[in-house]
Amino acid sequence: MSREAIARKAIVITGCSSGFGRATAIELAKLNWHVFATVRKTSDQKDLLTEARTSGCEDNITSLLCDITSAEQVESLRAQVIDALHSEQDTMEVPHLHALMNNAGTAYAGPIELISLDDLRTQFEVNVIAQVGVIQALLPMLKAAHGTIISVSSISGRISTPVTGAYNASKHALEGLSDALRVELAPFGVRVVLLEPASSPTNIWETSLKRAMAALGEHRAGPYARMFTMAEKVARRSSKVGFAPEVLARTVVKILNSDHPRARYPIPFAASVMIRARLLMPDALWDWLVRRTMRW
Repeated sequence: MSREAIARKAIVITGCSSGFGRATAIELAKLNWHVFATVRKTSDQKDLLTEARTSGCEDNITSLLCDITSAEQVESLRAQVIDALHSEQDTMEVPHLHALMNNAGTAYAGPIELISLDDLRTQFEVNVIAQVGVIQALLPMLKAAHGTIISVSSISGRISTPVTGAYNASKHALEGLSDALRVELAPFGVRVVLLEPASSPTNIWETSLKRAMAALGEHRAGPYARMFTMAEKVARRSSKVGFAPEVLARTVVKILNSDHPRARYPIPFAASVMIRARLLMPDALWDWLVRRTMRW
């Protein structure tokens, strides 16, 4: 194996159309990682490669089309990664994949009484089941490299709030799966880490807001009217304020450079304060504060 092949580590990052995935793909490519970056649309693929070219790291990014909810496309992703890594690591029977960042996700908003069961199923399909599918597909290569699995959860994986119950539940499930997986994979030398970001100016909540208004618009004047109004304000604010995605990207670099990363990384520090406060706060007090904030 060439010295260059040994030096260039490999990572698969899902959901690189924008936000956390895009920022992390560019950051690691600049550091000479071979980044397999998945997107769902050819237009996003072109935008990613244009940004990589501008950043001088285009040669380190392989952009692949993949809808992680499609078993066929995940299998195609696995095959393409194996083929590419075999070209670089031609002496290895099982190629080494040094890291996987499960970043792709979505959000469905709405009061539990009103959200459709189809939307609830899709929420879990994307944020939970598909995540496991990607892990299972790539795990032999991660085991071979004693690699790292990084799953992008959320502060919502530790704290639940009204209107985002479906999203909260999916992230709680992802955290539970990761806790089990971390212990299961420890003997194989594979590390499992959760990122728990708070608000950041990414597209997820703007997209969720538009989807919710299209699906639940008829209920805006109903009993949940005030809650809808406050949720819209929060969603719009969340899509414009918060920490920059590059902060999360630098945290990923820190994790990958650590021999003993922590199980969880709330981002930014204020997120860890909020999580700790919720853990220590009686449920009745928490409910009162949330209702006061939501004017509910």
